[in-house]
Amino acid sequence: MTSRLARAAISVLVLASAAGEASATLTEYTDQTAYSAATSGSKTFNFDGVTAPGSASLGGVTLGDVSFNATIPITIGSGTPFYGGSAFFTSLSPNPGIDAAEMLCTLAGSNAIGFIYGDFADEGGLPFTVTLSTGDSFVLNRPFSPGLDTGFVGFVSDTPITSISFHNDGVGFDVLQVVSSSAGAAGVPEPAPLGLMATGLLAVAVLARRRTVKVEIR
Repeated sequence: MTSRLARAAISVLVLASAAGEASATLTEYTDQTAYSAATSGSKTFNFDGVTAPGSASLGGVTLGDVSFNATIPITIGSGTPFYGGSAFFTSLSPNPGIDAAEMLCTLAGSNAIGFIYGDFADEGGLPFTVTLSTGDSFVLNRPFSPGLDTGFVGFVSDTPITSISFHNDGVGFDVLQVVSSSAGAAGVPEPAPLGLMATGLLAVAVLARRRTVKVEIR
């Protein structure tokens, strides 16, 4: 009977482990409204004030607890013809079409973060790719009109995201705005795994009650 209880207990541990794995999720959002609905406590950062309007500065940038660096890191001040005059941070390639332009975003660890991005230098070409510290990788759509159109991408995870890298095989990659948020219901175990755990616990209770005492009569 002890061995049966041990096996049941092991089953419960396995089920609990499966429940933990099932709750580990990362979701990509390309619609900012949907991203906002899935998150809370958002903090929005832009690059206004990082450098003077109409000028550019070379080097990495930190906005709140989010930092940016790049192959060639440049902040473009407001007032330019790009993106309606919005300030933005860009990564440019030293050898366009040969060497990639890469941008690295690092943060203390957030369960949700989104970006408004664009591309003022490229004329078509390959799409952007983005890789997270979680190991997940995605392909982003390239905005249709360089320097005018923008795209949005956001990620919600129940595992803290500590870095995001953007990769572009063309000329450059631009970020106009960052939205750091708290994940809404991420990390809550799904109903099915919870049901499995309850079933396992019930099995242990039933086995315990079915224990019998053998009496030897001589």
